[in-house]
Amino acid sequence: MSPCRSTFLLVFCLANLASPSFAADLLELYNQAMMTHPAIKGSEFYIEQARAQKDQAFSKLLPQVSATGNLSRNAMSQDQATGPSVDSSYKSTRGILQAKQALFDMPSFKRWEGSKLAILQSEQELGVARMSITADLIDQYLKALETEDRLQYLQGEKALTEGDMKRISRMREMQMAKVTDLYEVEAYYQALLTKELEVIGEKDIALAKLRETTGIDITSLQKLDDTDLPAVAGGIDQWVEKSMSSHPSLLAMNYAVEGAQKFIESARAEHWPQLSLQLSETYADNGGYDNRQLPPYSVSTIGIQASIPIYAGGGIEAGARDARARYNQTLEKRNTKTREIEKEIRTAYVQARTSHARIQSTAKEVQARKKSRDAMDKSYELGVATIVDLLEAKKNLLKTRFEHAQSRYEFIRSLVALKLWSGNLDDRDVEEINRWLIRQ
Repeated sequence: MSPCRSTFLLVFCLANLASPSFAADLLELYNQAMMTHPAIKGSEFYIEQARAQKDQAFSKLLPQVSATGNLSRNAMSQDQATGPSVDSSYKSTRGILQAKQALFDMPSFKRWEGSKLAILQSEQELGVARMSITADLIDQYLKALETEDRLQYLQGEKALTEGDMKRISRMREMQMAKVTDLYEVEAYYQALLTKELEVIGEKDIALAKLRETTGIDITSLQKLDDTDLPAVAGGIDQWVEKSMSSHPSLLAMNYAVEGAQKFIESARAEHWPQLSLQLSETYADNGGYDNRQLPPYSVSTIGIQASIPIYAGGGIEAGARDARARYNQTLEKRNTKTREIEKEIRTAYVQARTSHARIQSTAKEVQARKKSRDAMDKSYELGVATIVDLLEAKKNLLKTRFEHAQSRYEFIRSLVALKLWSGNLDDRDVEEINRWLIRQ
């Protein structure tokens, strides 16, 4: 972890502890998630594991040194051709220092090359994990904001409806309104209360999901401002082409395919001869053949060992088939991922364009519904419209406001999905979305 990020985490946590109602913006939560999320930590450990496996594979190509020592107590009895047998008891010692250096070991070399590719694959998978968590965080943040907007609209409508109930009560006292009109308004008010409870529950769930992602309690968020959101840049084919060359998932699969090919080569190379340089130093005291009593001696040896596989019961061929099957499985996984990414990009692109168009359309519809509601309100006072007509206009306005707010959030979600599936979702995108929030 960089010193800058470590300092940020310390300040962030202290601020969170100091205030029970700490309000964080999106960028702060993003930094918190990137530093503490278990999925990212787990991906980093996968990289460490891949590096350890590479070192293990490379160790087969480095010198191997071993020492063996033996200390024993021996009792020997030997029959003589003439005379009685000879019995003796003695100690023996034997020590061997041996060094071995591979000169030609193609299977180990190919496994080492494959392990290097596994590291690159793990690094790309870390990028995938970071992007996935970023997209989840933004989605959870937007869901929480969306519930806050709906609560705001509901609470505003509740305040207006409370005024309507008082007004209709006065009108009823003057015999200008029916008692059923008051009942209708009271029922509408109760429906608003019920909807408010539902939305409060949805908000609590959204904040709980944010806590799961960030690891901290959050009670309030920065709201989305009313500025115009930018349209999607570029054509759909450009986004698809960009993803095919830069998406971490595809890059990881490419490394996986190359690595699988190396393991095929390693399995086939088990048929090849292996050469190694061997050096040894042996010391023995009564440690000859069968630990027979001999004067102390030492032997220094240097030589080349050749190992030529001839027949291994079909195990080498089976290993090669297994490696080939794994290679083909990886190829098909890459093909599946390629199709999935292209489908998701095209879907997200269309949704982003549609959502952006709906922002302007629903904004105009809100204005029209507001005028209709106001006109219906006056018509009710004049006795031209019924209370049912007025409440229907109010419901339509509230619904349209919900839809307008939803269209803005859906556009941002589609834009994030487009960035995610093109493989380019990073902190710059989080910073841009964060600039669309109102600073509090």
